[in-house]
Amino acid sequence: MPVSRQILRPVSQGLIILSFLFVLLVNLLPWQAAFSDLAPDFVALFLVYWALNQPRRVGVGTGFLLGILMDVGDAAVLGQHALAYSVITFLTLWRQRQVAVAPFWQQAIGALALLLISQLIMQLVRVALGAPFVGWGYFAGPFLAALMWTPLSNLMLMHQRREVPDEL
Repeated sequence: MPVSRQILRPVSQGLIILSFLFVLLVNLLPWQAAFSDLAPDFVALFLVYWALNQPRRVGVGTGFLLGILMDVGDAAVLGQHALAYSVITFLTLWRQRQVAVAPFWQQAIGALALLLISQLIMQLVRVALGAPFVGWGYFAGPFLAALMWTPLSNLMLMHQRREVPDEL
């Protein structure tokens, strides 16, 4: 059986925090409002990515905290992002071992399902509080995020990859 030519280096907690701060800022940029139907939820995307690849460092509490920050920053109903992010983080951690070994294209399908669940939860909270349904275009963002899954995963793993010496 051939041995993989790469070993993954450990990820620092600082990189995880820095990536979450970056995507929080990207989510709160003004262009997000102009393209709200097409813009993926980058915080949810990175939350799924880190919960899948670093399950001991990113958990439901991280999802809840990031959700509260998004609720405050987005001036949304307090708790809608927190609820959605907590649920998708729990679902990611629930099946983490099965999904983590799958190829990236299969992980993208799982990420699509989780991001659609997140959007659905946020829409249900809004509708329950009396807001009108925003339309089916609201669910286009997760499809774009799923298309970004493979390049994002390769980019995030690039700094971790290290060649294995031939002596092994």
